Amino acid sequence: MKSYRVSFYKYLCNSDGHSFKCLQRQVDVQSDGPSHALVLAERLVDNERLNADCVEVMHLASHHEFEHSAGHSPVPANTHGIAPRDEMTAT
Repeated sequence: MKSYRVSFYKYLCNSDGHSFKCLQRQVDVQSDGPSHALVLAERLVDNERLNADCVEVMHLASHHEFEHSAGHSPVPANTHGIAPRDEMTAT
């Protein structure tokens, strides 16, 4: 199993009328893949009240993976997907 961080965002407008992505909730889960991580995270948050506009699922490097990359230049975490709320899997 791998570790994933699932972030739920809402698009808001600032005083100038420009939209920005505001983090509503962030959950770390253990899963076999990013799709299942999203399903698990949705079960942990109150999706009806949250009403997120988009979600981001990011793989988190484990301690074991980090040890193997020692001596190499750091690589940013792999973002597995940013999906608009209407494209997310309903549970």
